Amino acid sequence: MSGSFVLRPDGSDEAPEGPWATPAGARDALRRLRAEGKVAGEAVVELQEGTYRLTGPLDFGPEDSQATWKAAPGAQPILDGGRVLTGWTETEHRGRRAWVLDLPEVAAGRWYFRSLFASGVRQPRARFPKFSPTAEGGRNTLRLGEIRFPERRGLFDGDNAFKPVAGDWGDWPSLPEAEIVLLHYWVETRLPHPRLNPTTGWVSCSRRSVFNLYESFNPNLARYYVDNLFEALTDPGEWYLDRFQGRLTYLPHPEQTLATTTLVAPVLTRFIEVAGLPERQHPVEALAFEGLTFRHSDWYQPLAEMLPHDKDALLGVTDLPLGSAPQSAVHVPAVVRWRWAQKGRFERNTVELTGFSALEFGPGCRDCRAVGNTLQDLGGGGIKIGGTDVQGPWVDRTAFVDFTDNTVRRVGRVFHQSCGILLTHASDCCLVHNEIAHTCYTGISVGWTWGFGDNLTRNILIENNLIHDICEGVLSDNGGIYLLGVQPGTVVRGNHIYRVTAADYGGSGIYPDEGSSHIVMEHNWVHDVQGSCLGLHFARELVVRHNVFARPGEAFAGIGRVEQATQGTLMHNVFLGPAKALYCGAYRGDIRTGFATDANVIGFQPEAVPPCTHPDWRTDVPHSLDLAQWWLAGNDRQSLVCPIPFQETSTMVTFPPDSPVFSTGFRPYDWSVCGPRS
Repeated sequence: MSGSFVLRPDGSDEAPEGPWATPAGARDALRRLRAEGKVAGEAVVELQEGTYRLTGPLDFGPEDSQATWKAAPGAQPILDGGRVLTGWTETEHRGRRAWVLDLPEVAAGRWYFRSLFASGVRQPRARFPKFSPTAEGGRNTLRLGEIRFPERRGLFDGDNAFKPVAGDWGDWPSLPEAEIVLLHYWVETRLPHPRLNPTTGWVSCSRRSVFNLYESFNPNLARYYVDNLFEALTDPGEWYLDRFQGRLTYLPHPEQTLATTTLVAPVLTRFIEVAGLPERQHPVEALAFEGLTFRHSDWYQPLAEMLPHDKDALLGVTDLPLGSAPQSAVHVPAVVRWRWAQKGRFERNTVELTGFSALEFGPGCRDCRAVGNTLQDLGGGGIKIGGTDVQGPWVDRTAFVDFTDNTVRRVGRVFHQSCGILLTHASDCCLVHNEIAHTCYTGISVGWTWGFGDNLTRNILIENNLIHDICEGVLSDNGGIYLLGVQPGTVVRGNHIYRVTAADYGGSGIYPDEGSSHIVMEHNWVHDVQGSCLGLHFARELVVRHNVFARPGEAFAGIGRVEQATQGTLMHNVFLGPAKALYCGAYRGDIRTGFATDANVIGFQPEAVPPCTHPDWRTDVPHSLDLAQWWLAGNDRQSLVCPIPFQETSTMVTFPPDSPVFSTGFRPYDWSVCGPRS
């Protein structure tokens, strides 16, 4: 019989050959047809218009291979993980208009949710102060008043207790059901079940932070907000669910009415689980999803483990679980997850309003691709790609994954340290023509081996991406594109990066961190960033050429730690001001020996070139070097120093045909192609 089938809301899962009514019923019926020999080879299941409400994740195994689940022509089917809430009572809460709903399943302990959506918009749990993961709302935080071990400055000297600033807290009976969300360094840490000792004024929680409770490497203590606090239920859009009484209270916006507002609470945390059988070397093959919308899912706080290279940090710490991953929300799962799959495809889908990350190609995935998707309003990140490290079994290695022409925006709404794209251990992947926007941390992060150790990450193409409004001042130590470890064959080319900020430090356009090596960075346009256009920690043998760096908040290029070997070669780049520094060094080494620089275009009058700098607190190197001193050290001797006329639009920067920039060997690029292609 034909391998083409139909799924529609008025179908029946009892129909042997369809039309079927539910995705789970269709999957099971297709399995039966294959077992009976009635379907062989590729099968297509077309979903007609309608909303398909899921009550649990859809699991797919090797027996579901060679199947495409796709929208019917002209249809926009929705796979919904939520439940529409009805039966509200309109009342008042402390003089404010409120809607109240009693949920017996919650009171009985059979259901609890941490997300609520009103007509397609995520609504915040009651919190104090009114933090939101945006450039404006990210400033609404408190700061810790006192910590127990101020002498501990190591990154893994975390704790579970602190003392608030006097007067910041009130009498909050619901506090044990709340969460303290710390914002410090490059992580957000969730500390649940806070308990206040009224005698001492100290607060203790059931999880601990990874890092000590400082803002970063300065003396300031961490920022935080209190989430899920009933006493903070004050503003329109906020809500609170009393798990013991089963009572949900929502404060509607002025324009909302019960007749025109649909309130949805999620009933599941994941949509799709694709998993092969590695022990039998039996992957899921050629499974595809096309043109579908996945909407409304919840979250919980996953367990996070120490990274393998930080095993020594486990010595002397408490046995409390961690309140976050050490970086990039790597512990947060995805709502559509692939493991041990080959030739998997995820194309032209929408994933939105989730509690976790959108998509993951995990261990053992090869020859997979995600193309033309919209991933938006996500509790976690856009996509995770990665399998085992060099010590793991070969069957868990991940390679040849393409993530192209996707739109990833408004990520990290719950887990703020999430990235738009996170690639850990993988090789031969393409991250091309994507738009990454409105994150609370880094845009694209590639690599997961600190320092110069062996790893599998190599041959990654990061090209023609549009990356903007990154971090928005929520966390620190971030970049539009973040790189880590030795990555031969990795190329960062033709990306347009702008408006990258940080809470304390960071905010670089391109950020090669610890051990980044053998990477080519060319034809990127980086401008209007808080930190440096190129801000690296320590690295080796980087090639940086034909880039346009403009209007950094700090320097055009900076190095945190200058090694004995030259970090990289910077040639044929164009620097357009203003800027505080031409190049800058940080906590170790001399910036004069950090780069091999020449044949660049320094777009200033010679007397107006910004200095090369070191931090004021250092006494072993000059704090400021003028252009003559920079030349004397052998740097930029053949570079062109003069004002440069140029034209700039929202998508391009161009130079006149007779511009002197071309005399230095600079090659122009067309940045108007950045972002998803239609």
